[in-house]
Amino acid sequence: MPLSEQQSGQAPQRHPNASLSSLLSDFAEKFTNERVRVRDITESLGQRSFGFILLIFALPNSLPIIGIPGVSTITGLPMLFVAVQMALGHQRVYLPRWIADSSLSTASFQTLIRKSVPWLRRIEKLMKPRIGFLTNGKAERWLGAFCVLLAFLLALPIPLGNLLPALGILFIALGLIESDGVCVLAGLSIGVAAWVFLSGLIWVAVQTIITMLDHLV
Repeated sequence: MPLSEQQSGQAPQRHPNASLSSLLSDFAEKFTNERVRVRDITESLGQRSFGFILLIFALPNSLPIIGIPGVSTITGLPMLFVAVQMALGHQRVYLPRWIADSSLSTASFQTLIRKSVPWLRRIEKLMKPRIGFLTNGKAERWLGAFCVLLAFLLALPIPLGNLLPALGILFIALGLIESDGVCVLAGLSIGVAAWVFLSGLIWVAVQTIITMLDHLV
C-alpha cells in the first residue's frame, strides 16, 4: 500500500545497505506525527527481510531497561503474524488493518529506539556471514515456525516470561539479517531454554493448584 502524501515526507530515504540501527535511528529522528503506527514501521523497512520486521518487534521485550507500558501488547501480535507468514514461505509481510494501525506515542517510540540502538550496534560489530545453511532456503521457514512457538510464549501472562522468548527471536532475526548461523544457533538455544524454563514454571503452578485442591477436599 503506497504511503499517503502526508506520510511520505516522514520516513527517511532508505539505503539498501544501511544497518538496522542506522535505519531505526534515522526513522525515529525524522518522524513527525504524534503517534507511530505499526504500519509506519513496516513501511519504513520497505522490502527488508522478515528478520528485520521480527527484530523491531522483539526489541521492546528483549531489553527490560526500556520499561514502556503497553509495548509488549502492541508488538506481540505483529510478531506472531509475521512469524506465521515466514513459516508459510510468504515473500512479504501482510498485517490486518487492526494490527497495522496499532500505535505508540512518538515520544515513547523514540525512547525505545534511543535505548535499543547502542545494544544493536555492539551486536552488529560481532556479526558476519557463517554457517549459511542455517539462514538460507528452507531454513528460514523452519526458523519461522520456531519463532511462532516463541511468540506464543510471549503472549502468556507470566511475570518476566517475555524476556527469554523475545531474546530468542531477536538473535534468530539478527542471524537472518546478517546470514550469521552462529547467531541463529544462539537464538535457538535461548528459545529452547525459554520453553524449558516456562514449562517448568507452568508445571510447578499446576502442581501447586492440585495440591491446594487436595487439601481443600
